[in-house]
Amino acid sequence: MQVNYLDHLPDDFKASAVRLYFNALKEKLEPILGSDERPYEALANNIAPDSCMTAIRGGRLVGIVGIQTGKRGFVDPNLKSMVRIYGGFGGLLRMAGLAVLHHTVGSDELYVDGVAVASDMRDNGIGSRLFEMLEQAVPEKGIKKISLEVIDTNPRAKALYERLGFEAVKTHTLWPLNLLIKFPFKSATLMIKTLS
Repeated sequence: MQVNYLDHLPDDFKASAVRLYFNALKEKLEPILGSDERPYEALANNIAPDSCMTAIRGGRLVGIVGIQTGKRGFVDPNLKSMVRIYGGFGGLLRMAGLAVLHHTVGSDELYVDGVAVASDMRDNGIGSRLFEMLEQAVPEKGIKKISLEVIDTNPRAKALYERLGFEAVKTHTLWPLNLLIKFPFKSATLMIKTLS
């Protein structure tokens, strides 16, 4: 069965995108957003369907790459919706936690917020193809580099990014923030691919 690749998230796939994305980024998001149903609501209310690339096979979303430019990211929470979901203090706390994960994007940069491929579809080239699409789409927008961060507990993803031409430029530890937010990883490495 053929995989169709799109430069947006169709409305029909919003719920499945939220689940796929959260589950793939669980190590980063669950310590901040929690493990009940609220994270799914928070993501559903704060995603930008035009800030991603998607892979659909047989009427099912099987892959997604969320992207961030200087304007906005795929997951773009606002305080009002977070307070509505988590309450006043809880919303503020979660916005502060998400700020820890925030990457400031340069005018010539595209940042990959996250990559998710359905577990039964991994090793089929879907992630690589989504990155190829991304690279083909950005030069006309003045983008000269693509950046992303990979956590130390995900060496498989780091190996993929290296194969795709990304280079590690900086590793930062989360200490002492990981004492407050119980992330299951200790560091994240910024990787950049310069486009020719």
